[in-house]
Amino acid sequence: MVRVPRLGRAVSAIGFGCASLGSRISAADGHRAIVRALDLGVSWFDVAPPYGDGHAEALLGQALRGRRDKAVICTKFGIAAPQLSLAARLIRPAARQAVATFPSLRRVASTARPTGTHAPIDPATIEASVTNSLRSLGTDYIDVLAMHDPAAGDAENDEIFVVLRRLIDKGYVRAVSIAGAPDSIIAAIRSAKPVDIAQFPDTPLANAAPLLRSRLPAPPMFVTHGVFDSDAAEAIARRDGAARDRIVAIAGHHGIDASKAPSDLLLPFAFSNNPEGVVIVSMFNPAHIERNIAAATALPKPGFAAALRDALAPALAEKP
Repeated sequence: MVRVPRLGRAVSAIGFGCASLGSRISAADGHRAIVRALDLGVSWFDVAPPYGDGHAEALLGQALRGRRDKAVICTKFGIAAPQLSLAARLIRPAARQAVATFPSLRRVASTARPTGTHAPIDPATIEASVTNSLRSLGTDYIDVLAMHDPAAGDAENDEIFVVLRRLIDKGYVRAVSIAGAPDSIIAAIRSAKPVDIAQFPDTPLANAAPLLRSRLPAPPMFVTHGVFDSDAAEAIARRDGAARDRIVAIAGHHGIDASKAPSDLLLPFAFSNNPEGVVIVSMFNPAHIERNIAAATALPKPGFAAALRDALAPALAEKP
């Protein structure tokens, strides 16, 4: 468990990512996974209007019905839900089955999926977006409202934060986050904006968390994601000979079994790199839920993240 100062409560160190809920993941499978995750103690749920082809917020709200007090919901504004054609909606079940049968198609399907309309954030549209999210989620408050992948100019826009302050005063929102690139997070905090939480992708090949800590004198709480979406597992798998032996030795020194899949190193990296925050992963498979929660309950491995990144330094040099 980790504490969220702005909310005055503890939450699970692992967060449930809902980006595929309603698109790659069916409503029924998603409902079962969310209920199971709740039963096992997961309390942080990450969603946004465009997730799941625009269905994720409503499906999450349905799964949390009667248990809203057990969950912290982070939703977002700034990217509108995608508009799917009738043909796209009709082929969705077939595409879902194809990915289930051939998991190697997942990355192709992800890149082909509509991601919503991304444009400069208009402060006048924020409250309407939040109202729509409240309605979809079936709740009267949002624990954490995140600015979704903003440009640096949006992240330091005074007018946006005036609206966010008003939403907090109305009781619609309890905490504010920037969910985006480190440069936008830095722009917001250096311009003295009231950011409670910073959400960003963090992988062994990017290592954004230490960068932000080094550039922000008083960084907010971190929520990280994307460790399984990166090329890190492939980079680990490509190491051979002495390079592979070094990774195995590093893992063994920190009590981690590196004899199976390279991806087994990624969650320990994520928790080591963000020991006082939340790590978001997508986990709709029952076995994945239990494995990920087990990883979250283990104490973070001090020094493991830095050691793994050093061992992968040649992979960084190979990137185009």
